[in-house]
Amino acid sequence: MKQKNAGIQKLLQLLLPVLFFVTPCAAQDMPAWEVFGGYSFQRADVRQYFRPSPLIYTFRGRYTNLDGWDVSVTENLRPWLGGTLDISGHSKTPQLLGVTNRERMYSILYGPRLFHRVTALGISVTPFAHVLLGLARADVRVTPTGPNATDNAFAVATGGGLDLSLGSKAAIRLFQAEYFRTSLLGTRPDGLRASVGVVFYLGRKNN
Repeated sequence: MKQKNAGIQKLLQLLLPVLFFVTPCAAQDMPAWEVFGGYSFQRADVRQYFRPSPLIYTFRGRYTNLDGWDVSVTENLRPWLGGTLDISGHSKTPQLLGVTNRERMYSILYGPRLFHRVTALGISVTPFAHVLLGLARADVRVTPTGPNATDNAFAVATGGGLDLSLGSKAAIRLFQAEYFRTSLLGTRPDGLRASVGVVFYLGRKNN
């Protein structure tokens, strides 16, 4: 019994310093709004045109790495729940068998975000997860002249990320990774989107 009590005492001695440095999120104010902006990468199946002969164009779906931007606005409704409006744009100008394709993809999505603010040892981080629903639009055009196509489709982005706080006004989004699903111009629906950037906090709201 003495050995068991000694083990419990040692465990408490280890835990107490950690508990001392961890700041409960419920005791802090939270930002009313969070505005994010940054670089975004999207891997998607897109339509690309090529010429099997000098006079005939045809196309095929092909996975391509697109570069772009991602901007979102989140209203924090509860200490653990927010609503996020996300707008993104990605583009690429690849060549397929000598034909230059200008690829562009845009999306506007909205949905709930779950998050948990944790402060430990003076470092504040916010892991989060969200499910966003909305509309995606793709445009492909052969340049300088050639065929083109445009399509709109329902889109879903599910994933999450991690923010590192820089204080009460801003944070760095260390990563945001999502499974992005849509079907544009008859291509395969599966894709991946990842973003990094800066988050600005606006206003304050009591927990």
